[in-house]
Amino acid sequence: MSNPASNLIKQVARRFGIAISRYPAPGTLGQDLSDFLSRMNIDVVLDIGAYAGTYARELREVGYRGRIISFEPVPASYERLHRAMHNDPLWSGEPFGLSDENRETLINTHNSGDFNSLLTLREEAQVAYSVDPSRSSQIPIQLRRLDAVLPKLIEGIQSPRIFMKMDTQGHDLSVVKGASGVLNKIVGLQSELPAVEIYDGMPSMSAVLNYLASCGFVPTGFYPVNSVATSDGLRISPEFDVLFRRFDGRLAAPRSSQATAQ
Repeated sequence: MSNPASNLIKQVARRFGIAISRYPAPGTLGQDLSDFLSRMNIDVVLDIGAYAGTYARELREVGYRGRIISFEPVPASYERLHRAMHNDPLWSGEPFGLSDENRETLINTHNSGDFNSLLTLREEAQVAYSVDPSRSSQIPIQLRRLDAVLPKLIEGIQSPRIFMKMDTQGHDLSVVKGASGVLNKIVGLQSELPAVEIYDGMPSMSAVLNYLASCGFVPTGFYPVNSVATSDGLRISPEFDVLFRRFDGRLAAPRSSQATAQ
């Protein structure tokens, strides 16, 4: 928006404390993700921990038009996911979770499905996020290794360029370990990492960063997921969505240096 009419609208909006900007706004996860998927020529997105399909819908909103494969092991959430993908022929789903081994296990479910996890949500996190413990339960789910299922899921796609998004509430590291046999096909990642560990046994941010670095992935951006109040009246961001790209260790020289060298 740069014409006089749009500038007037912005001025009026500012008087009411409202800022108007391009969507997605520059510097946000949405904009940076859109740029990344385009620049890296991604044609397959693995949506791991899909819940009811919010992430896939957001991908479409920021302009991604390629294949999406969503994974959601909780039956009630998968039903909602399945309905969401009904009119999108390039969006499919699988009713199991991903991990470092093929097995059946129990998942902790909560009134807020965003916190469903194989790990136990700590009591202080339940209070901070208004999670009602009386509405929590455990249900059996199926887990699979990605390297055991991916070849069939991408059959017919020549030289796929894969981006893997993980939002598994503390289980992302196990997902990556279960992808070891196909990790060379993945050119970018998104993982939700903790600055404050809200689940028992949750890998730290540094542990995940170090492991991904050993696999050849480096972060390109950190984006706060949410914020919660602390006892001193201030707020913190316990979790961050982090974008990663595969990196070969080579940095480009500044343009001015390249010109001088020539």
